[in-house]
Amino acid sequence: MVYHLTHDMLARQNGEDSARARFVLALKRQVAGPLRSGNGLAYRTEGVPAFAAAQGAAPANRAEALEAFSMSRFWRYWSAINRSSQELMWTAVAEPIYRDQVRLEAEAQRRMVAPTRKGGLHLDPDFEPDPAYTGVGIHLQPHSYVPEDPQGRDVLAGAYYEMGGRLYSMGQGIGARESKAGSVLDFLAEDRPGWMPKRVLDMGCSAGGASVVYAEEFPEAEVHAIDLGSSMLRYAFARAECLGHPVHFHQMDATRTSFPDGRFDLVVSHNLLHEISSDGRRAVARESRRLLAPGGIVVHQDIDLLFAHKTPWQQAERAWDRYHNHELFWLDYAECDFGKELAEAGFIPERVRTAKVRRSAGPGKWQIFVADD
Repeated sequence: MVYHLTHDMLARQNGEDSARARFVLALKRQVAGPLRSGNGLAYRTEGVPAFAAAQGAAPANRAEALEAFSMSRFWRYWSAINRSSQELMWTAVAEPIYRDQVRLEAEAQRRMVAPTRKGGLHLDPDFEPDPAYTGVGIHLQPHSYVPEDPQGRDVLAGAYYEMGGRLYSMGQGIGARESKAGSVLDFLAEDRPGWMPKRVLDMGCSAGGASVVYAEEFPEAEVHAIDLGSSMLRYAFARAECLGHPVHFHQMDATRTSFPDGRFDLVVSHNLLHEISSDGRRAVARESRRLLAPGGIVVHQDIDLLFAHKTPWQQAERAWDRYHNHELFWLDYAECDFGKELAEAGFIPERVRTAKVRRSAGPGKWQIFVADD
């Protein structure tokens, strides 16, 4: 469950690239840590008094708290530098990727036709991804998750996702471990000690980081992973092959897969729920129920964002990514009750659980939603 620090699908960085990445990493750590810790004080001492002077009362809900935050000079400073650090991160990631693009595409093509390949790549030339993701840079990622790909060689979406994710995660203090899949595996080890699934499905696999972890943890299992974009999937497949773990990647929508009923013992997703609409999230719940084999388990992991027990100012601060980091469905997830939606999808309510689990690397917790057959 350790991030493999090198493999052939990582863009090669020179000294200047590394220096820039170190600067961005240091900046993001300051923004996410010491600077952000001042937002609560700024809200109370700058935002609330200014709002009350203008409106005659203190903020009473998230919308009013957002307005109060906008009246704080510190908040505006933090917001601007947070956005700038995200843009700088993608600039630092982009240059080595574009410089190495030809090699990355050739490496992926070589892995796709290698007679010794362990996994599989199944692309659908007629697949039409949800237009909400077409040409859109989620969390400001350049090139989008599902770019146009007339030549059928593109791997840039996956390259961006992995290299950007590494830099972003270290900026949040998570470190070098695959914290999302690692936390789910820690949960499963406690919940079902010694359990070994026969088939695993990773929904919304992106660059395949978690998918490979499951193939590594359950070497006898058949691991499948799905995502929308051919660019992301080519990269994910080549990455898994570089690391020597068999994963079968498919171009499918997690809301409506073509797998048969009851196919998988373990159905997982990692940070998928906050990237899909409310209708899509409910469809994922129904598809999870349909695909789960008797005796199986579903674990959907995501960020600890839910607003149910957060104050208006905490909700307003966490809403930043919706308005400034191009997270289209951030608030849809924050306001959801996915445990209830799993029950509505057909899981027995008493067998649906929600919990916060310790990140397997770095501070903080992840939110998980669990349903047993």
